[in-house]
Amino acid sequence: MEEEQKISPISSAKDSSLGVIMFDSLLSHFSGNNQPENLDPALLKQMRQEFNNSEFFGEDMRNLWLMLERIQIKANLDPGKGKNRIDLLNLACGYCEEGSVLPAFWGRHGLSVKQFSVDLRDAEIDKAKRRYAATESIFKSAMNPKIVNSGESAQGVEFIADNAVNLSKYGQIPSKFDVIFIRHQNLWHDRPTWQKIYEYALNSLSNTGILIITSYFDREHLLALELLKLLGGNMVVSERNSASRQLDFPGKSIDRHVAAITNKSIPI
Repeated sequence: MEEEQKISPISSAKDSSLGVIMFDSLLSHFSGNNQPENLDPALLKQMRQEFNNSEFFGEDMRNLWLMLERIQIKANLDPGKGKNRIDLLNLACGYCEEGSVLPAFWGRHGLSVKQFSVDLRDAEIDKAKRRYAATESIFKSAMNPKIVNSGESAQGVEFIADNAVNLSKYGQIPSKFDVIFIRHQNLWHDRPTWQKIYEYALNSLSNTGILIITSYFDREHLLALELLKLLGGNMVVSERNSASRQLDFPGKSIDRHVAAITNKSIPI
């Protein structure tokens, strides 16, 4: 039987909704999973309003959260089972809009999450760092300094400008991950490179690990799933995001498809 989940006093608010659940999970993430007990209710209300209006957590991030929840439930995913920490790898992360959402989602039931966000482009990694810091400041501003100090964020996320296949040279980075996330995989752009990325991802999954990809296009998503299958991947679930935000290019939308894949050699 699963251990009873702790309910935060914030989550029990009458206006509980997806926004509040995300807010609560992010607050827990940035407080190191220590429940802040003495926060001023008026300040919490103000923070919720700021959160709802924040450019970092608009429609796309809420929809991504719902899609992650849907595939986790459908596939009965339990990454990091038996561990007290989830190791999360965000591959080809770009400016990493989802950098705070992913650890908050996977850690929402009390597990700590260590995230490694990787992209070849220095400029994108710099943007990712600044975005994460800006998000963190929203939550730190209301917390007791005894709960979170200025060095905590460095323990929760590492931003790395390098090729993923070179990660082994960084001694502090695990060789296996419980969750590997690739947002808007770009197989059409450079198939040989993406094949190497997929191979690396599948071979870097832990025993209960899951690879999650999202795609802009219908056809590109199907091609990605076909290639992952050829490489030894097992498609556990794939879902069309009905709330996906349409972009200017025909047939292209944000997180249009989301899929969960395991390594066939590792039973789930």
